[in-house]
Amino acid sequence: MDITQIMLAVATAIAVLLAFYLYFTYYGSGTSGSVVLQGSTQDGKKEQTSTQNIPRSKDEQQGLTFSYTCWIRIDDFSYRFGVPKVVFVKGTPDLKAACPALLVDGNTNSLLVKLDTFGAQETISVPNIPAKKWLFVGIAVNQESVDVYINGTLFTHHSISQVPKQNSSPVHTGVSGGFDGKISNLQYYTSFLDASGIQSVMSSTPKPDPADTGAALPPYFDITWWSGRK
Repeated sequence: MDITQIMLAVATAIAVLLAFYLYFTYYGSGTSGSVVLQGSTQDGKKEQTSTQNIPRSKDEQQGLTFSYTCWIRIDDFSYRFGVPKVVFVKGTPDLKAACPALLVDGNTNSLLVKLDTFGAQETISVPNIPAKKWLFVGIAVNQESVDVYINGTLFTHHSISQVPKQNSSPVHTGVSGGFDGKISNLQYYTSFLDASGIQSVMSSTPKPDPADTGAALPPYFDITWWSGRK
């Protein structure tokens, strides 16, 4: 085998390995293609802006896809009463661009998921959220729908009117005083997380808050306390 054949064989092997890498990165199952936006537990009132590069979703097997997950704990729903409170928004702080945004409703103990489409900004309400309990929120988006998970359980499969309208803005948390509570493990994914992917991510829980030590009730969310399931 001469040097030309050897070089051709090496180039072919590299091309095959690269093809496998790209396939499993962008088309494989699981949580590949993720960006950790906030790994540690942070005060929900603290305003922060992500500095990480957040790649736009590309057309995958399912078309446009992306997902966000996080743990949150809301301590007081009366904080900044009457004003929707930003947990995080991929867009602008004034919510004129939001793809997506997670908010605490200003008047009820509900969460709001907002998503810009090329038709309008759509809102999904998740009611009856308990106070002082950690819960896991998953938002999985494709070009036809939004799946919202609470603690690993699918709350709703929401069909959207038009394709999501992505933006190039960073992710903001704690905007204008945020919410009274904590946020942890905020992550972005270029893929659409299914139920197994959500369960895999949810297995990584926040570190216990010293304030929870000795509490009479467990700090993690119990699905039986939540009557908002559909």
